[in-house]
Amino acid sequence: MTRRSLGRIVQFVGLLILPFGMATELVGKTGEGGLLLIMAGGGLVFYVGYLLQHRT
Repeated sequence: MTRRSLGRIVQFVGLLILPFGMATELVGKTGEGGLLLIMAGGGLVFYVGYLLQHRT
């Protein structure tokens, strides 16, 4: 597996975390702070995938 494909997979996982965070807030399991924490985590995972993909 190349670094580019690994980065793409990590980016995809990061994108999947974002709707999960919104759904947990809509159901009422987390508050606004929990939503922001999950969204920040998803953004961080996406960014790590971006760095993996673009490093040469």
